[in-house]
Amino acid sequence: MKTTRPTLGDLLLVLGSAAGLLFCGPVPPEPGGGGGTGGMSTDGSLPSVAGQGGGSGGNEPVLSARGSGLGAGCSVKSDCPGELSCIRGVCQPVRFDLEPTGKECFVTDCQEDADCCGNLETDVPEECAARAAKCLELLPGCNEGECSRSSDCAGGGSCFGDCSVTLGQCGGNADCLDNLCVGGTCLLDFATCGSDADCDANTCVGGTCDCSNPSYEPADPICTDEECEDLCPYVCEDSRCVLPTDCDDDSQCFGSTPLCEEGKCVECSGSVDCSFDQICIGGRCETPCEDDGNCAVFEACQAGECLYVGCRSDRECTLLPSVESAGVPAGTDPRLLRCNTEDGIGRCIVPCQTDAQCPFTEVCVGGVCEYIGCELDAECKTILGLYDQTADHETPWVSTIECRAPTEDD
Repeated sequence: MKTTRPTLGDLLLVLGSAAGLLFCGPVPPEPGGGGGTGGMSTDGSLPSVAGQGGGSGGNEPVLSARGSGLGAGCSVKSDCPGELSCIRGVCQPVRFDLEPTGKECFVTDCQEDADCCGNLETDVPEECAARAAKCLELLPGCNEGECSRSSDCAGGGSCFGDCSVTLGQCGGNADCLDNLCVGGTCLLDFATCGSDADCDANTCVGGTCDCSNPSYEPADPICTDEECEDLCPYVCEDSRCVLPTDCDDDSQCFGSTPLCEEGKCVECSGSVDCSFDQICIGGRCETPCEDDGNCAVFEACQAGECLYVGCRSDRECTLLPSVESAGVPAGTDPRLLRCNTEDGIGRCIVPCQTDAQCPFTEVCVGGVCEYIGCELDAECKTILGLYDQTADHETPWVSTIECRAPTEDD
């Protein structure tokens, strides 16, 4: 199963040696101010910094002599010699010796159920079947990280974000109230409006997986029942060790699938189990649609289901009611956005000209920041933080990590 891509913090150790070479001079704190994309110009320069000096208070930034080369302090590009540019107040290269590998890190727990059990007994009596659902604080096999729906989390985890206008927690756009224009005022943020189109869309953004077990009841007698100890509650699904989704009753279900329906744990058995205007389709709560207007930004209505299709033009990106709905950081000037299409799916991005304009885990390829990926399995141990693993009663298996190119099955 494919893991969530690492963020900046995940690769600091991998890139530490390179960073040490680049930041060999004194590095001042980033100056405040600067609109749009955080105050950085197209060549990576920052505006001049006021108040720089060697004050005795210890809180004032002190820059090294300008124009002295790699690692020197700067405020504009002309302070840096040769091919160096002023990036975050320091003279740095605009391109780095890094090329995307096309590979990513994948975690494998098992090939068959027995791989998940170690020395634990695999024959679990019926009276002990609910033990794992009540006695485990975290859901095994759940992928902590970004998500757009609960199925992205796996292992029974639930995807939650925040409504962009009301800031209430949500599991999808249907959980966020519509920001309608009523009497010349937007219903939720009270902005002046002439029609609903003038009101910022209240969408579910910033989804992350919640891997806590909502059925966790450590005080339940089954958690201390000696007859149920040393039993293996796990099965192998999609190469991950997880709690089984087969069931006889609701007590054996958990997470985002708390109900037992026809021998399977499901999210809903009827529309009454779903929130707002959702209905139950195949055991999942879905928001039915009649046309594209019923769907969120960059989604299209296909057979009653809103499916993500991405952007179709640069203008569509520029006219976004909220840049965050496209996964772009808040404060980004939407006029900088361009629609980049890969594999038939469009994504709004801020084009790059140099590697320095991309996050540390990416480089600029053809105007697009692209993930550098991994080259060796050993790198994934650091990237994913999977080291010092030991098998115990909670996790009787030890995961293996592989650096490889994604396949259609991932």
